[in-house]
Amino acid sequence: MKKIVTICLAFVLMLSFAAGVMAEDKVTLTFAETMTSPERTLVLENAIKAFEAAHPNITVELVSPPYESAETKVASMLAAGQEVDIVEIRDNSVGAWINNGFLFKLDDLVAEWDGKDELVDAALLAGASMGDATYFIPQYLYVKALMVRTDILEKLGVTEMPTTTDEFLAVCKQITDPAKGQYAFALRGIGSPCKTTDIMWATEVADLRLDNFYLTEDGTFYMDTEGGRKALKDYYELYTEACPPDSINWGYNDQINGFVSGVTPFLVQDPDAVGSVSGSLSPDQYTAIPMPIGASGTRYLDYGYAGLAVAANSEHPAEAFEFISYMISAEVNASICEFYGALPVNKGAYEASEMFELPVYKAWADEMADEATVFTKFPLEDPRFTEYASTVHLAAIQSYLLGETTAEEMIQTCKDFWGYR
Repeated sequence: MKKIVTICLAFVLMLSFAAGVMAEDKVTLTFAETMTSPERTLVLENAIKAFEAAHPNITVELVSPPYESAETKVASMLAAGQEVDIVEIRDNSVGAWINNGFLFKLDDLVAEWDGKDELVDAALLAGASMGDATYFIPQYLYVKALMVRTDILEKLGVTEMPTTTDEFLAVCKQITDPAKGQYAFALRGIGSPCKTTDIMWATEVADLRLDNFYLTEDGTFYMDTEGGRKALKDYYELYTEACPPDSINWGYNDQINGFVSGVTPFLVQDPDAVGSVSGSLSPDQYTAIPMPIGASGTRYLDYGYAGLAVAANSEHPAEAFEFISYMISAEVNASICEFYGALPVNKGAYEASEMFELPVYKAWADEMADEATVFTKFPLEDPRFTEYASTVHLAAIQSYLLGETTAEEMIQTCKDFWGYR
């Protein structure tokens, strides 16, 4: 009897130990999104359910702050050391979050990750764009192209698409008729217009540095060149002669509305704009073409992105990275990008989704593969970039376009901010 009791006790202890091991193996990850919307949150929740089904030892809890305050909320959580494992990160804020020590270095995990070979080149460039370490993996990419209302241009007698900046400016002037409420270009007036203006201007300037959009190879501020001055002059003419006057105050939604209505049949935007216009326009009414090329003979493109990162205070970085790997696997990456309209980072996503075979997406594929295209980058790692993009540059370009300051004064303002010569 004593032997039986001993065996039973040992069995109970063994079960208790096993239960304890199982409890320890069960991991809960907190995932904080920053681009919150009800529809998008539902897409993420469905992806999480599928991940949990394939990883029964991992539970993912999604935190979805209101969109307007999401980045501030998540940054506050990270600063306070709250339990966060995975965070969405955008190109505008990644530099500050790295500088504040909010993000976990992923180099060792990436080195052992087979999935890195599935990513497009621009994604790998973006992921390694913050110095020597990798802190995030892009989930989708933003690359500018010129969207065109082909039906409106046909009615206005334009039969050939512009391929150079001079041709583009000439067409814009040609079709503008304020008396009829017809303009050409959907200006981005507020927010961070540098993400549009600088892409358009840079093509006039030769020999830009690949690690900093704002400098040439010899260290000159790119606006402070012959090509830079031509670009500023052309942009002033574009606004004053081919844009609605109130577009100086246009944000993203205003741009889309101008494009959809046909008031401004040219729009420089990222591929996610396709999702914004596709509900109002049919494929035979619009398309996208590569960004025009200027005097440099080069089309400079910035690879904007949104990505996923592991929080520095995560107690489960390996499991968090496993979740990130799942989110950018081919089919999941394709489904999320279908909703958002952005370009997938996984090569297989382009084969998994018919959406990215549509003609309107061909412009982005063509310009990224074009020998005339060179990828460079904004100095996002500099903690001053957010202030420059949202305040200094914004005020300078608006003042210049309104005729309150000269091009030289704008150039000097921007140079003084950065301390460039």
